[in-house]
Amino acid sequence: MGYAVDEMVPWPSGYLTGVVEHHDQWRWERPFERYADLLESSRSLRGVAQTHLAHWLRAVGRVDRGGMALVVSSGGSIEPVLVAAAPDGDHAGWGPALQHLQGATLNFDGDTCVSVTIRR
Repeated sequence: MGYAVDEMVPWPSGYLTGVVEHHDQWRWERPFERYADLLESSRSLRGVAQTHLAHWLRAVGRVDRGGMALVVSSGGSIEPVLVAAAPDGDHAGWGPALQHLQGATLNFDGDTCVSVTIRR
C-alpha cells in the first residue's frame, strides 16, 4: 500500500561557502571519497548530511518491512548524505557524482544502511 505524506521539512543545501561550492562535486575526480573526507573535517557539512539522513530514515521508518520509500533529492545534497548513510561503503566504486535523473537504491536494516547501489 502506498501513501503520500504531506509534510514540509527543512531541507538545507549541501552547498556551503568555503566547503563545497555549487556543482563542485561534478569537477572532482573521486567525489564520494572527497565527501567522506569533508564529512570528517566540516561540522557544517556533517550537520547538513545528518539532517537529510534523518529525513530519509523517517521515510524508511514509515514503510512496512520489505517495503520501499522514495526520496527525491538534488545534486549537492544527495552525494554527502549517501556517504553519511554508508560511511564504510565502497565510495571509490560509486564512481563520478550523480547527474540529472540518476540516483541510488539503499537497503536498510532498521536505521542501518546495509547496501548502496548507484543507479545511472
